[in-house]
Amino acid sequence: MGTHDVLTTGRLANGLYVEYLGETTTDDLMVGVGDPPPLCDRLWHGHPGVIWEPAPQHVQVTWVGLEDTVQSFGIGYSCNYHGRYGLGVITAAEYEKRRRRVLAGQTPQE
Repeated sequence: MGTHDVLTTGRLANGLYVEYLGETTTDDLMVGVGDPPPLCDRLWHGHPGVIWEPAPQHVQVTWVGLEDTVQSFGIGYSCNYHGRYGLGVITAAEYEKRRRRVLAGQTPQE
């Protein structure tokens, strides 16, 4: 996938399907006390998620397989000076394809 449909402030919406445009990481995968272990071990570049908090200065995303980790409930995305968040917008079909791959232990994209 060469070009990303980058999320901007004007497109923020609860329930919007997005992808993570940052580098693949295993940082901050802590889970809350009593929560189950995550279904995947990292936040991948291209990882699918759904915006659950579209506050302009602290967008929060529920990431597939990382629902109970800090990445989903504690990390937020602020916009840069150009109104971009480091998140890309994806279709429902693309979200579902990537979701299946991540939950099968594969990278989100082929």
